[in-house]
Amino acid sequence: MISNGKRRAPAIVLLLMILLLSLGLAACGGGGSSSSSDASTTGEATGESTGGSGGGKQEVPSATVGWVDATLEGSYQQRIHEAGEAAVEHVGWKMETTDTRGDPAAAARAVSSYVNSGVQAIIMSSITPATARAGLLQAKEKGIPVILVGGEVEGFPEPALDLNAYYGENEVELSEPLIELMTEELKPGDEVGILYTTLLKSGSARKEAVEEKLEENGIKVADALETEFDFQGGQANAATMLQQHPNLAAIVPVYDLWTAATVAAIKQAGAQGKVSVYSFYADAVNVPLMRKNPTIVKGLTDGNMIEAPLIAVEQLLQVLTGQEEEAEPDAAEGVFEYEAITQKNLPPGNQNGPVSLAEAEKPFFSQWDGEYEYP
Repeated sequence: MISNGKRRAPAIVLLLMILLLSLGLAACGGGGSSSSSDASTTGEATGESTGGSGGGKQEVPSATVGWVDATLEGSYQQRIHEAGEAAVEHVGWKMETTDTRGDPAAAARAVSSYVNSGVQAIIMSSITPATARAGLLQAKEKGIPVILVGGEVEGFPEPALDLNAYYGENEVELSEPLIELMTEELKPGDEVGILYTTLLKSGSARKEAVEEKLEENGIKVADALETEFDFQGGQANAATMLQQHPNLAAIVPVYDLWTAATVAAIKQAGAQGKVSVYSFYADAVNVPLMRKNPTIVKGLTDGNMIEAPLIAVEQLLQVLTGQEEEAEPDAAEGVFEYEAITQKNLPPGNQNGPVSLAEAEKPFFSQWDGEYEYP
């Protein structure tokens, strides 16, 4: 019995080796089917796109964004709003817009109304936060993100209202290319007038920057005139300035709303060829105006600020998909660049700004399309 058992042992060992070998081959995967399954599992674990619906992208929830604008009468404000609306709609969201037409009470009503209607986010363009404080406190309580774009305003940042994200121009830096151009084309002793407003920080900041630098270069600055937000107010004040200062060499309307009004006043006074205009924004109004009046409109200042609302929507994507708790305050840091616009580098046609919307939105949309699954 013992001898018979000794003879059977090698056969049993051989069977065990064959069985183990067959199991090992199966684990390695025959025909590629198991290999494909493993790759799919790895892709899911690492968050990589594995094809099919979503492809590993972040799912974007449905949302409505309330847009509160200082005045859509301004071509620059239109440019910013158009970019914001295009971005909001591209990601599958809905935008509701309120044009306050410079009325602080309208801004207050709009923000409160949007909060009560259940919007998921609010963007304010050139709106001073203090004018809508009650609504902004409601937004904070309900966790509704609020982002500021457009021109600089007073009361920012405002921790009490959770306002920490402003994406827009630096008014002093925006003014610098225009000031440099003026100091090159004007001479010491020339007199310059300024149309501005104290209603917005941007108006006062531009006025102060222009005054300071021109006076440092020996150029006289007449008393600036506070101006209403309309064509009539701009034309009336420009006419008054021409009457009060017969030796005026130039007028600086700090908003594009008043550029055409100033040109009209100069023509009415017969001051063509004597008084020049230097203003802000190479937009859909000022570009054709400059093209038609090359001896009057000598220069504009502008930049790529059309990217501001695109940055705002990008931040809202991160917040509303749960990737970030709040918008990044420095998301636009170092993004905006400014330049003087003259006859040599006018934007084509009636393009609203030196950078077209198509040019600005392309890299944003391309990146978002690869990262997000829209509703």
